[in-house]
Amino acid sequence: IVSLLCVLAVAAATSCSKLEGWGLVLWPPEGSAIEYGAVVPVHFKSNITRTYAVGVAESDAKEELELWRLELYSNRKKAEAAATSYGELLPLFGVSSRDGLLLREKPDNVSDQVYRLRLGQPVKLLRKVDGALVETGGVPLEGSWYLALADDGTSGYVFSNQLELWNALEGPMPDLRAEAPATDSSLSALFDTTWRPDYFDTMIASGLLDLYAYQPRYGLFADPMRKQIRVERPDFSKVYRYDTIERREDGSYLVQPGNATFYFTKAGALVFTPQEADVSASVIARVKDERGDDAVISFGFVRHDKDVHNEVAAEERRRLSRLSAFVAGGERFESEAYGVLIITRSTRFTWVAYGALTPDIIPEGSGETGSISMDLYLSPELAGSWQGAFSLRFDGGELPVVRFAYRLEGDDLVLAHLTPQLIHNAVVSAPGGLEPVATFTRYK
Repeated sequence: IVSLLCVLAVAAATSCSKLEGWGLVLWPPEGSAIEYGAVVPVHFKSNITRTYAVGVAESDAKEELELWRLELYSNRKKAEAAATSYGELLPLFGVSSRDGLLLREKPDNVSDQVYRLRLGQPVKLLRKVDGALVETGGVPLEGSWYLALADDGTSGYVFSNQLELWNALEGPMPDLRAEAPATDSSLSALFDTTWRPDYFDTMIASGLLDLYAYQPRYGLFADPMRKQIRVERPDFSKVYRYDTIERREDGSYLVQPGNATFYFTKAGALVFTPQEADVSASVIARVKDERGDDAVISFGFVRHDKDVHNEVAAEERRRLSRLSAFVAGGERFESEAYGVLIITRSTRFTWVAYGALTPDIIPEGSGETGSISMDLYLSPELAGSWQGAFSLRFDGGELPVVRFAYRLEGDDLVLAHLTPQLIHNAVVSAPGGLEPVATFTRYK
């Protein structure tokens, strides 16, 4: 009898006790009688089961909800105000369109990962926030950053480009699984990686960056939401809008339409092979000249672990440093035969009376001013006899770039003209050596 009285006393105390507060239900469980965005009385909190006991509208029933499914407020008025502040976000979810989409600690693509979504997994969108620009190949992606809630209570920031938005009050959650490009895990690497041309790694390893070819816009960028693969290299550019990506018996993949193929190597690289009809005649000629007439035109891509924007900025600083060192002893150079050349630290030059070099080296009508860049490197066979190389871009539009190797002999500046055939990926090679074309004296 005593035990029964205790139980009744506890039950009475529970039923009559003061509420824990009022809850705004963000994500009711499947089959719940409680609607999205409902404001409900919270009767009891269990720290053991990590749940709230909440009231169901227009009934005496109660439901247990996991703590993360609602926001708790001290009174009903505050909970209703919070519901109003959510506005159109209150029933809004995002459904992941690919495996591996990340929730992050902050709204940018370099902050720590807090959760990895599966294909077709929903997240509750809590708040649209300002975040870092998201680009692919230097092109900003459409979408917004949201603070989101996963279905285990983990919260983090997600960019909406690869989410399909779903209003829970307007119909069932879209099933994206049937629309996945493929179900095997290896294909997910296509979408989970920012693929960069294989020469990016080579340039970083050598320290010889050609900023014409090393740019954020270059790479292979796959977008499952738009069903497209964009391939960008200095010598090739094409967007493939596909209906299917089919895995073939040899482990490669066929992109349809487009008939392009790709495969992953054991080393983790990606090799992309377009139809030869998609490739320019000059690229075909170069590849066949280098590899033989039977060569297949293909492009390699790697998981480049460097921040391309940072590497470009560092290389630009190195070039300015080389230019500053070059003119440290004086900016003015004079020659009776080749005029007056003034080079400044601000990357500008003035060249007056260079007529003896026209038209063979400097085109007619080039003018007297332009910009200078220390954007070239010397091959080992040239580095012993020359100190560096630079490019001159005369003002006035479509004029060709004029390039020289140089060396300083005391106060004398010696220049050798560089033709395009001597330069590959910003490196100057001349097995037979270079012949000087002009000598100046520096005036301090």
